[in-house]
Amino acid sequence: MTIAEIRKIEEEREGSLGVIHLQKEGSFYHANDWSAWLMTKYPIGEAANKPMTVTSKKLKDGYIHVFVGFPATSLAKYVPNDGSVDFKPVSDTQIDVTLNLDFGDATVEEVRAMVEEWKNSLPLSENKKQHREDRDVQSQVPRITRISDIIARIVSLPMEDLSPREAYDILRDLRRDVSAIF
Repeated sequence: MTIAEIRKIEEEREGSLGVIHLQKEGSFYHANDWSAWLMTKYPIGEAANKPMTVTSKKLKDGYIHVFVGFPATSLAKYVPNDGSVDFKPVSDTQIDVTLNLDFGDATVEEVRAMVEEWKNSLPLSENKKQHREDRDVQSQVPRITRISDIIARIVSLPMEDLSPREAYDILRDLRRDVSAIF
């Protein structure tokens, strides 16, 4: 699903102020923009005990895209299908979760303004171009020739701070280095 399609779903909120639209992207579910706001402001399941990491990116057109995510295998932890929320699969890649919220007399525009204020208050995530430049610098570092050096790199990795993509890139580099030794 493209960002434009996600934006359209998130912007069409008449009568669905408290609906979280979960989009399956690969092996993760993402809640984008308004849905991400709902997941962080009104957490349910596992998110109630452990705050979710919010990613905020500024797109070329100036739009700020915000999302939270969790592994698809953890769906039951983050969105319990126990009757506490209305859980409705829409398609193979989308689930709608309706929270039992009362926004009072608030209009769509008023709630949208709260969501936009929240989005604008978030720090922007690093851009992928910077990550590519960092990898280019790493590729100029001399190759590791001892297995003990690779083990030391693995032990020193800050796993809890890595995104899935960063972890994949590091694993790929480690695999390359091990292959070069053997």
